[in-house]
Amino acid sequence: MSFEIDKEKDLADRGIAWWNAERPEIDTSGKAITGRLMRLGEMAGNRMNAVSSQFGVKYPTYAILATLRASGPPYAMTPKSLQATLLVSSGGLSNQLARIEKQGFIRRVEDPSDGRGVRVELTGAGMALTEEAMPAQAEAELDFIRMLTKEERETLVQLLRKVLVVNSIRSV
Repeated sequence: MSFEIDKEKDLADRGIAWWNAERPEIDTSGKAITGRLMRLGEMAGNRMNAVSSQFGVKYPTYAILATLRASGPPYAMTPKSLQATLLVSSGGLSNQLARIEKQGFIRRVEDPSDGRGVRVELTGAGMALTEEAMPAQAEAELDFIRMLTKEERETLVQLLRKVLVVNSIRSV
């Protein structure tokens, strides 16, 4: 399937044109990218939430469960490892874990490598949900980028990685 880009301007182009008309001395080339990334982030989030809702959970819950599932046997991680992987605050994660535990998808158990710590592990219900939801989420992600060729996807991955790595280093 081939996708032709409409030569019409997109929402970001229209907003940037306003900026350029009112403040021509400001370089808006960053806005051309960040504005689109922010809009795409919102669109991707909406799409992922729509898919996860088919399985009775919100996307943040799915993300935690899928991360545990993708971590491999024994499908358990410390909250600190989860937090680093998901990039959420410890308080936010603690509240999410409590809610997900009440739903029966995870359990918090004593960490055998650290008697004072806990591990978060998938339950049978959590495993069952991820087995169904992971393929559906992956399909939705592919559908989201369906208009890009394999080469375009590889280029975009490299460029986004570069932006993420450099900004991660700067924010430390």
